[in-house]
Amino acid sequence: MKIKQTLIISTIIVALTSCTKTENKAEVLSTSEKMKNSLVNLRVSVGGYEQFQPWKQREASQQSGYGCAVGPYLILTTSDNVASATMVQTRRYEKNEWIPATIKTIDYEYDLCLLELDPNTAGQPFEPIQFVEQYAQGQEHSIYWLSGGGHLTEARGILDRAQCESNPVSFTDNLYYILTNPSRSTDQAEVVFCQDKAVGIVGFSDDTDLGVIPAEIINRFLKESQEPLYKGFGIPGFLTSALLDPTIRKHLRMPEDMKHGVYVSKVHTLGTGSRELKSGDVILSIDNNSINPYGRYLHTQYDRIDMDYLISQKKPGETLDFLVFRDGSQTHINVEVTNFTTQQMLVPYYEYGKQPSYLVTGGYVFQKLTRNYFALWGDNWSGKVPPHLYQYYSNHAFNPTEERQDIVILSYVLPAPINLGYQELGRLVVSTWNGMKIRSFEDIDKARQLNPDSPFEVIEFELNTPKIVIPRQNIVQYDTQIGQIYGISSLKNI
Repeated sequence: MKIKQTLIISTIIVALTSCTKTENKAEVLSTSEKMKNSLVNLRVSVGGYEQFQPWKQREASQQSGYGCAVGPYLILTTSDNVASATMVQTRRYEKNEWIPATIKTIDYEYDLCLLELDPNTAGQPFEPIQFVEQYAQGQEHSIYWLSGGGHLTEARGILDRAQCESNPVSFTDNLYYILTNPSRSTDQAEVVFCQDKAVGIVGFSDDTDLGVIPAEIINRFLKESQEPLYKGFGIPGFLTSALLDPTIRKHLRMPEDMKHGVYVSKVHTLGTGSRELKSGDVILSIDNNSINPYGRYLHTQYDRIDMDYLISQKKPGETLDFLVFRDGSQTHINVEVTNFTTQQMLVPYYEYGKQPSYLVTGGYVFQKLTRNYFALWGDNWSGKVPPHLYQYYSNHAFNPTEERQDIVILSYVLPAPINLGYQELGRLVVSTWNGMKIRSFEDIDKARQLNPDSPFEVIEFELNTPKIVIPRQNIVQYDTQIGQIYGISSLKNI
């Protein structure tokens, strides 16, 4: 009798287990089924210009990517997927034709891009994905994407933590959900689900972890994309360093019982706090969120997270209440949230799809210094580039002033009879042109008009390097010949 009862109980347990597995499988299949009319594969043609010969376009290359529908004819992807794109096409599930797409809104600081499809060519509308702001730490998440072969593909990973990480395509640190031990390799813009709820898209991945751009950032981006002018979100305008040494706290005249606060080591001329903060301030709290000596605060969901998150949550024009310790006392400062474009930087961080600024005259090649320019030195260029150029990037990139808004350099010299004796010069920072201080690349046009009665143009450089003297007589003919010899279709892009 006992044996019979045991068999019956075992049968029931097996049946219940089978039902649970069937339900789970049905749930996964249901989510997969819904994805079929929401996911796309991208084909992107990427162009751009050479840095060494900025008048020359690089040969176009092709890359693939992923995206998902957030409207009947709107596709969400990462900006990294379409950076410097000359053409973007999408393909949907079990379809062979490629549908043209145009970039509607792109935000490199958030690494998000909204693509728009023409309803007349896209066919039936997509099923938009609704992103749910949910943080399920410790739970298994599923990642879906439409492969290049048109197959719906899935991976899995465990949500481990939330943290601010560097953006793959810009200079900002953003909030990411970190999934660990993914079951297979993943890539950008794949959709991440917790059970049947979309909670984000993949922003970056490596062998052990992947970073998910969470729904709260995606939803803010989509909402702002509906505005006539997309303004983006706040960017910090200062640097901090950990304030752990009690001797430094004593030097700052901080009370002994004041153990929190982070030290402001540098204030930029761009970004949030650039007008209100001072080097040497100690930030004690932001909007009543106490800041610890590492620059983090206690978030209700995310535990300890970087205070940059408080700034990135705000739109330009909004304000934050900073409590700082300055000159021996606490003071509240009303800080206006601001952001900026990379073109406002002294050394622009990126110029995706943009032709570099340059001028060729007398065989001398002048360019604007950018982070892209350093790519001429190959991978790991930070230790290879000339120190006098690198210091402008590492120390002053976020600090343009009225006196200087660009770094103009003599990149190198194209050998020609007009520049004999100067042909070994290169990588020099221009100081003055015909006596005029060069504050931006656009100033060159004005400077060249100065001293019209002089037979020469005179250019001086920093670091006591030799000045160059360009004869004005017959310069047009020389420039025309140099352009023909070296295949330069246009001698300037200012």
